[in-house]
Amino acid sequence: MTLLQQKLGRHQLGIWLAIFTLGILCLAWIMQGYSLLDWEGAIELGIQNDSFNGDPAEQAWALESWGVAMADMLWPMPITILGLIGLLRNRTYGFVLSMMAFSIGVYFPLFFAFQRWEAFRGVVIAALLLFTLPCLIGILGLWANRRIFVD
Repeated sequence: MTLLQQKLGRHQLGIWLAIFTLGILCLAWIMQGYSLLDWEGAIELGIQNDSFNGDPAEQAWALESWGVAMADMLWPMPITILGLIGLLRNRTYGFVLSMMAFSIGVYFPLFFAFQRWEAFRGVVIAALLLFTLPCLIGILGLWANRRIFVD
């Protein structure tokens, strides 16, 4: 853990890793926002899977996924942005909100993996590598430096 506590400029390495990971999570929420604006275009990019133009089962999955995308705009995105601001200011709320964002970043790819492993294995693996793994590293980075977040 001492490696994560090494100071690099303004912050410790673990904090920089957490800040970077929050940026990656912001990318996930931006992709979800794009999905809300152009669902079929998001399917072409590979960031969504089910079409409103498909069979009734696929349309039902698309509605469920659209609801999740909307929820991501209302809850995880603000948590991620406020967590990032708080980390940059070394505030306790940044630590707490970042941990919340990271837990969502671990949860949503795992949920997706259990839901869609057989049908979209490549997308599931990408989600696990792009979001779950960095979020676990972000949690470790913050936890190693938790003592600096005392307001």
